[in-house]
Amino acid sequence: MKKLLLITLALGINQAHASTFNYVCKDRGKTYPLTVDDAKNTLTWKGTVYNIDETDCGKAGWHAEKDGVGFDFCTATKGVADFELSGQTVMCDMKR
Repeated sequence: MKKLLLITLALGINQAHASTFNYVCKDRGKTYPLTVDDAKNTLTWKGTVYNIDETDCGKAGWHAEKDGVGFDFCTATKGVADFELSGQTVMCDMKR
């Protein structure tokens, strides 16, 4: 019984650190969803899945990269975030 409880607690602690963050971002006048999945270390933007690493920008941030294309997704307070891709700044708000 103790082993089962310890395993359950250990799994719960690991899952508590993994989070999914959903944003609504505006690019060239249109809105698109953006999802950061800490458990899978991925960021999904416009159907493309990027690998992420944490980076020091804003309150929290990730460096997203796929096939040589990369950008820093940086968050501020109150769910605001932004990134620059292909010379365009994209502004995001956390979906609540």
